[in-house]
Amino acid sequence: MASNLKSYEKKIAALEEIVQNLDENTLSINDLLVQYKKGLTLVKECSEILNSVDADVKQIIEEIRVSQ
Repeated sequence: MASNLKSYEKKIAALEEIVQNLDENTLSINDLLVQYKKGLTLVKECSEILNSVDADVKQIIEEIRVSQ
């Protein structure tokens, strides 16, 4: 789970940088499109990490309930 957290943090940092680049309005239309696509990919990857962590937490909670 720790590696997921580091990966998630790196992806969020990259996503924040992309958002900043898009907000600056200094990129060409082609570069905007490339950045936008990268951003969408990062959002999907972050969502997958969060879903995985959520599943892990639910499993831990279930294991605690069963053991009580």
